[in-house]
Amino acid sequence: MGFVCSVVGDQQEPHVDRCASAWLIKCFIDKDETFKFLTRERGVPEGAIGFTLPKAEISPVEGVKTTFDSLVEKYHVKDVVVLRIKGILGDYEFNEENSERTRLRKLGVCYILKGLEKTSRTNAATVSKTIVVMDALYAALKELGK
Repeated sequence: MGFVCSVVGDQQEPHVDRCASAWLIKCFIDKDETFKFLTRERGVPEGAIGFTLPKAEISPVEGVKTTFDSLVEKYHVKDVVVLRIKGILGDYEFNEENSERTRLRKLGVCYILKGLEKTSRTNAATVSKTIVVMDALYAALKELGK
C-alpha cells in the first residue's frame, strides 16, 4: 500500500514537515511512491507505512525531531544536501514562533512550502508542487557544495 500521512479534519494542509518528508520519500526512499492522506481518526491501514499519524511508525518528536529527521534516520539517508535540508527544516519547525532567532533564508523555503498549502486545492497537488520546490532547493544546495 505504501506511505500514508495525516490531514487534520477536512483541511488541505499537509504542512512543511509532511510535504518535505513526502519529497524525501519520493526522491531518496521510494521513487515510485504515491501517498494516501487520511484523517487522524482512521489510523494506519494494514500494510501501509504511516507518518505523522497517531501510532505511526514514523513520527516527529515534539521539540526534538521532525518527521523528516525520523525518515533520514530510519532509511539511513546520507546525502550531504539532504542533511543540510534537514537542518533548515529543523530550524523552521522548532523556531517557527520565534523567527528572530532563525535566519530568514532558511525560513524562506519553509514559508514557500507553507504557501503551497494555501494555494493548492488538494493534498496531492500540494505534495506535487512541493516535490518541484524541493528538487530546486536540492539542486541549488548541491551546486553550492561543489
